[in-house]
Amino acid sequence: MFEALKSEYISILGWMNSIGIIGCGWLGIPLGKTLKQKGYTVFGTRRNETGVRLLSENGINAYKLEVLPNKITGDLSFFDELNTIILSIPPERKKNAPFYDQKIKTLLNHVENSSISCILFLSSTSVYGKNAGEFDETSLTNPDTESSKALCKVEQSLMNHNIPSVIIRLGGLVGEDRNPIIQLQNRKISNPEGCINFIHQIDAVRGIMKLLEETKIDGIYNLVSPHHPQRKKYYTFMAKKLKLPKPEFHDENAIIRIIKGEKIMTHTGFNYTVNNLLI
Repeated sequence: MFEALKSEYISILGWMNSIGIIGCGWLGIPLGKTLKQKGYTVFGTRRNETGVRLLSENGINAYKLEVLPNKITGDLSFFDELNTIILSIPPERKKNAPFYDQKIKTLLNHVENSSISCILFLSSTSVYGKNAGEFDETSLTNPDTESSKALCKVEQSLMNHNIPSVIIRLGGLVGEDRNPIIQLQNRKISNPEGCINFIHQIDAVRGIMKLLEETKIDGIYNLVSPHHPQRKKYYTFMAKKLKLPKPEFHDENAIIRIIKGEKIMTHTGFNYTVNNLLI
């Protein structure tokens, strides 16, 4: 009798800790592995077989799934046992950005009457625009690209939805195997006297984990390193570190733009561990 009750309790606990990561890629895989270490049951989706194999190789329950503007294709059993979903689907290229909001609405319609009780949406600090100033979660958004406009629409859809949601606005993502300096090769870099607003993969994972664990948390949170080095200094340092040609910069007036990420620290006790991005 006791063993049966114990087994049932563990089963229920496992269900309550079931998390699905839709678009489980560069950030989702280390996040999923960390969640597993904490005792969560983790499910992840990718759009192709290669991606599905990569998830399986990393110990994540893998599903082939694609969210389209008017339907969801693939293995829909992915949604069956989830308590929480993390949406890690960025807007696609410029021509497809206008369809992004409809894709997420299709997804929300699908999960509306499911067991899912919480949604975390990985957005971007690009929604604040490119103007100078200091910006936090109380600042008005001012999107100036097709992708940032699409993100704003999705944020609004989530805030109006009946499933509680947390919107996480990530700074530029960097890590051991990812840095913008690689894509900026052979191009002059703009705004050299401006500031970097990045988040290291380590702190992005830790911050998302912290917001997951705070069950009464909702609303909007920035995840941005408190270290804001000058762009010229940062990209020169990274080029040297990665043994790339010394970057060239446009000669132009500085636009000083700082995205603040202290709210999560105040509300949850979270601390950024990568306090120096020049590493």
